[in-house]
Amino acid sequence: MAKLGSSHWATLSPYLDQALDLPPSERAAWLESLRTREPALAADLQVLLDERDAITREGFLARGPLFGQASLVGQTLGAYTLEAALGQGGMGSVWLARRSDGRFEGKVAIKLLNAALIGRAGEERFKREGSVLARLTHPHIAHLLDAGVSATGQPYLVLEYVEGERIDRYADNRRLDIDARIRLFLDVLAAVAHAHSHLIVHRDLKPSNVLVGNDGNVKLLDFGIAKLLEDDAQAGEASELTREAGRVLTPEYAAPEQVIGAPVTPATDVYALGVLLYVLLGGQHPLGGSTRSAAELIKAIVETSPPRLSDTVTSTKARSPEALTKARSPEALTDNADKRAATPEKLKHFLRGDLDNIVAKALKKSPAERYASVTAFADDIKRYLDHQPVSARADSFGYRAGKFIRRNRIPATLSALALITLVAGLVGTMTEAERAKRQAALAEEQRNRADAEARAATEQRDFALRELSRANAIIDLNEFLLSDAAPSGKPFTAGELLARAEAVVLRAHADSDANRVEMLVAVGRQYQIMDEDAKARRLLGQAFEMSRKLGDRSTRARASCAYAGAINRAGERERAEALFREGLAELPDEPQYALDRIACLLRGSMIARTGGDPRQGVERALAAQALLPQLRYPSTVLEMRALMDLAESYSQAHDFPHAVETFEHAYASLVALGRENTETAGTLFNNWALALHLMGQPLKAEELYGRAVRISSADGTDRHVSPMLHTNLARTLLQLGRPVEAAHYAELAYARARDAGDEIVSFHALLVRERIYQMVGEYARAGRVLTELESVLPKMLAPGAPGFSTPPMDRAELALARGDAKAATVAADRAIAIAEAAVPNDLALPFVLLQRAEIKLKLNRPEEAKADATRAISLYQRIVSPGSQSCFLGLAYLALGRAHLGGDQSDEAARAFASALEQLRPTLGPDHPRTREAERLASTGVANRTR
Repeated sequence: MAKLGSSHWATLSPYLDQALDLPPSERAAWLESLRTREPALAADLQVLLDERDAITREGFLARGPLFGQASLVGQTLGAYTLEAALGQGGMGSVWLARRSDGRFEGKVAIKLLNAALIGRAGEERFKREGSVLARLTHPHIAHLLDAGVSATGQPYLVLEYVEGERIDRYADNRRLDIDARIRLFLDVLAAVAHAHSHLIVHRDLKPSNVLVGNDGNVKLLDFGIAKLLEDDAQAGEASELTREAGRVLTPEYAAPEQVIGAPVTPATDVYALGVLLYVLLGGQHPLGGSTRSAAELIKAIVETSPPRLSDTVTSTKARSPEALTKARSPEALTDNADKRAATPEKLKHFLRGDLDNIVAKALKKSPAERYASVTAFADDIKRYLDHQPVSARADSFGYRAGKFIRRNRIPATLSALALITLVAGLVGTMTEAERAKRQAALAEEQRNRADAEARAATEQRDFALRELSRANAIIDLNEFLLSDAAPSGKPFTAGELLARAEAVVLRAHADSDANRVEMLVAVGRQYQIMDEDAKARRLLGQAFEMSRKLGDRSTRARASCAYAGAINRAGERERAEALFREGLAELPDEPQYALDRIACLLRGSMIARTGGDPRQGVERALAAQALLPQLRYPSTVLEMRALMDLAESYSQAHDFPHAVETFEHAYASLVALGRENTETAGTLFNNWALALHLMGQPLKAEELYGRAVRISSADGTDRHVSPMLHTNLARTLLQLGRPVEAAHYAELAYARARDAGDEIVSFHALLVRERIYQMVGEYARAGRVLTELESVLPKMLAPGAPGFSTPPMDRAELALARGDAKAATVAADRAIAIAEAAVPNDLALPFVLLQRAEIKLKLNRPEEAKADATRAISLYQRIVSPGSQSCFLGLAYLALGRAHLGGDQSDEAARAFASALEQLRPTLGPDHPRTREAERLASTGVANRTR
């Protein structure tokens, strides 16, 4: 037949996959049904199937690839030799191969791009698949072992070879019961959750992409059309590349948003997993027969709600006019149940209730109504297995009581038997007097228990009423802000609305003092979010003083912890720590106070990390996370905020690998909530970028800072951009060698921070300005700013902080610029001594060593420069995770190479320059002056060595 075009192959491929998945006995009927609706499609499909049958009879599958490609058996790709074709899919063919370079023996699977998709878009998508798989390391995801391009330009991936069956056939062939199938499915969820944590959506989850080995180990395959959430396009938008490959998804497992072209998110995978679970447990697809036309299938996916899972396993009713009656015959239902170690009625009983509701929630047409994440999906399934109440159904006393009995069936049964035995013994042996005495004691015990339960119930009721009253007060305040606060349609800024809200709360004497405290805290926190720190401190201080007169400990705790967070930002760290501890001590370690304890711990985490104890910040953030399961109503928003605080704590503790990983988790949660373009996202991008900057990756940091700025300046102005964000961006631009841009943002940040009374941000902005003045040669101006910085430094930093090493090193560079070598040396040595004594010093010490190495090079002291550069390299290697790059490490290698020049160590210099280039190109960019310097010196060194 003629060669298929790319677009036609993309349309035909899913149907071919579906046909090949069917047993030969059912394929003919399926193809005939398709022919009545899509005759042209069925005709092309028949030709391909006939070709396959022919080449199978000729033994061609043992020699070469499928569907008319030239034989590749025996050909070598890199270190691997192809042995046999394993299969064909929409993106390419898969081959069995062996390692053939003699290093070791082993079978692998090699994936080749399908000839029908060769072209720019197809090749780019195939390369992207390699990038996706390389980031995933999980026991239930097939590993990427290698990747390359053949001599003929054929791109390929070398994957872990998985010997196994697709998950539904594996379960059926072994007659696994419902619990065993669910536990198998939990491994699938764990793999997908891991992919989502790396911002990857699979987009084509189906049984044939989930294999189970003979050992029962699940392996998830084929991320060929995965959509990276951090693409440059807006989140969820389909790029040209995505659209090209997206057409090869499997329609029967596609979510409604996929078939109508709406944004794809992790909720898309939740839907496909819901379909997979429906098939795995019920043995049927939620949409019924698989012989619909493309238009009918899309309509059904978007509009038709599937029947309850438990109803499908006993119903013989056809669910679509074209459905095959064989699939609903009594014999088929019995066989289906038998594969699940049950009868149809027992199977219905197993599936009814929680499993019905869990699957139904995953299959909601609206992504917002599904599980917020794959982890939440898995948590509900685990609760089902543990006989705990699940979130996918309405709560009730009877429901929870039933779950309690199921969880404690043996103790409950033994208790009942013991009671029966005891009663029988009493009837036979007790006298009337003994019985009366025991009954009186029992009655007294019951009264005491009833009194205790009544007191507990009263306390719970009062707590709930107080919470309801506070919630209503906050709701009333919000309604005022959204409607009554702006008469005659006059537009108000957020600041003006908050000012009016403040005035209303302070005059609202009709409300209880507890409610007024809550509203003051709410308004004060909004001021904090807007970086109006002075206003926030004033309002939260009023709330704190008012709360001291109250007896309600949760109100006192909330006000205390909120005020602690506010004054901490003003540098009052000791008082902030004391207020945090006071607030936390108010709250009993009981589930009803879990929400308040979490909020207080997260503020305590911030106080610890800004107070010079980031490890304690990590501990408090982890403690807050540990309380999340105690919440009566789980909050994905709070979970996301806890992740953000934990990531920031890791970053402050200089545990950058964990920080970046946790930021990725937090961003995945943010995307799942549909909040990727909110101010919260801007905060996340800022903190994530700062971690990357400290790691020495300013190019990546600049990109994230840019995204944060775009979110905050959505109104076309920079009024709402945090001065700290502008300061951080300025610092990164300076590192990238762009002082003019850096100066603009640093001066803007300094002016706005001073106006807001934010001394900490003012200090950091001023520090960046001083560095800019040095870079552009305004040394006198830099000296004046440095004097100002030195005067406020003790107020900004805790005693012994590593930041005290910064001013003397800057003094050293200014002295060198004036030609005063002695003063430069003395100041640089002082900076090193301060950094060595500081705790922690893992970032400050290598940085000042690098700076002193540069000074020594300018003073023509290569041996001293070599010692400093070598030590800096050793320290930076402890910070930079294996496989990552850092411009700081690159600059240290560059200094080391320059120190080796001029002597008889040209080989050492060349190696140092090569290492510098490896670090500087991806972090500073190829056009950065230091990168170009490393390239020039490296090429000069190579030329000298070849003479």
